[in-house]
Amino acid sequence: MPNPRGQSLIGLLVVLAIMLVMGVIVANSVNKATTGAGSTTSGSVTTFKDNRFLLSLYQSLAVGSQLEGEGRFLVPSKLTRRNDPRDDTTANFFSAMIAQQSIPPAQLLSANELSPFVKADEDYNYNSYSPGDDTYWDPDFAADLAWESNTSFAHVPLYGNRLRETWRFTAGSRTPLLGNRGPKDGVANPDSWTYGRNGKWAGQIVFGDGHIEFVQTFTVNGIFFESGGQLLLDNFFRMEQGADGLDVILSFTREMTEDGPVLQFD
Repeated sequence: MPNPRGQSLIGLLVVLAIMLVMGVIVANSVNKATTGAGSTTSGSVTTFKDNRFLLSLYQSLAVGSQLEGEGRFLVPSKLTRRNDPRDDTTANFFSAMIAQQSIPPAQLLSANELSPFVKADEDYNYNSYSPGDDTYWDPDFAADLAWESNTSFAHVPLYGNRLRETWRFTAGSRTPLLGNRGPKDGVANPDSWTYGRNGKWAGQIVFGDGHIEFVQTFTVNGIFFESGGQLLLDNFFRMEQGADGLDVILSFTREMTEDGPVLQFD
């Protein structure tokens, strides 16, 4: 005669196994819903982290601008006093921020970062900051999206009218300065590393007055550029007025030349 106690034990083990599997599935779903799991979604933990990282970066720039006395944000070529625009790349800008201990390297990495080429600089050389020796940042800090980058975040190119008119504490509430990067030229591209695992783009944008907006489109009402006497919605990731224009453009500056920035996207 079969042992009912044995059957009960086997049945209990089966039920426990099913509960364990269901628990893993539920936990994974909850994790994706609350952390974002590589997709920039409103209200997720990772989106909130990006918000805090970018706010900290802006606040550090704002404090530095007041210490300088002119309300202007850090510019590598001004920091060195060489006034050589070739210094004003994304790599040098962020490296100089770290060297001055304005922000730690880990906070330059988006919590939603998916690109295998982007990782935090875990061995930043703080000794490289030595103004007496004419060195102001670690030159090994990288910002090349095609090879290696130690930062996730895009910024206004530090060149021409954008540098003179917008890269400052008084830029205003509708002037984007920093944020999550987007696809090349602001053209929808789910293959871009800037898209989340959910196949969508969204990001945090920091404006000139320090407030941050979570956006899910490359254009936002109230931000325009002028063309042919018309006001057109301004794409955050497309340079619509050329290197010396005043339209919005957030990107990486891989290289700075006499003709302006060489932009980079991924």
